[in-house]
Amino acid sequence: MSIGTGEDEDRGPDADEARAPAEPPGGIVIGEFAGGAVAAGERATAEDSSRTLGARGADAFPPPVVAPLPGGIAIGRMTGGAAASGPGAQATSHSEQFIEATPQLIEALALLRDETGELRAEAALAEREIRANGGVEQGLLRRLAALAGRAAGSVGGQTAAAVAAETITGMLT
Repeated sequence: MSIGTGEDEDRGPDADEARAPAEPPGGIVIGEFAGGAVAAGERATAEDSSRTLGARGADAFPPPVVAPLPGGIAIGRMTGGAAASGPGAQATSHSEQFIEATPQLIEALALLRDETGELRAEAALAEREIRANGGVEQGLLRRLAALAGRAAGSVGGQTAAAVAAETITGMLT
């Protein structure tokens, strides 16, 4: 029988290190952060439910270079959305981006009031969004540009739909 030192004799000297939780892999590195949600670690969640008026454009300068961590995420510039890293991670973005109503957009929508069917209905919806929010959700503008473009192509020439399609498409680029 040996005299104990207070340590469990069945364990070796490295037993505590073997049982210690491992460092979580990865993580998130962001060079510039201007909105959104980020979470890292065990059972991480991130959610961005923001509503943004105006374009979230990139600056004239490229985003900073960031090195990804092993098993992690590296983001140069984050201007919305959600990112999560780690075991059980979830990322959800419910954000809506509204394009600011300009006089040109309002004029383009006015041109579509005399159109028929879905094009007229989508244009009316866009006008209601402008009154309610000061802008139009980007997805609605994309649908409207496509509808106006198809209507202009079927008639040909410089129709109201063609002018509206050109204006709206220009706002989206």
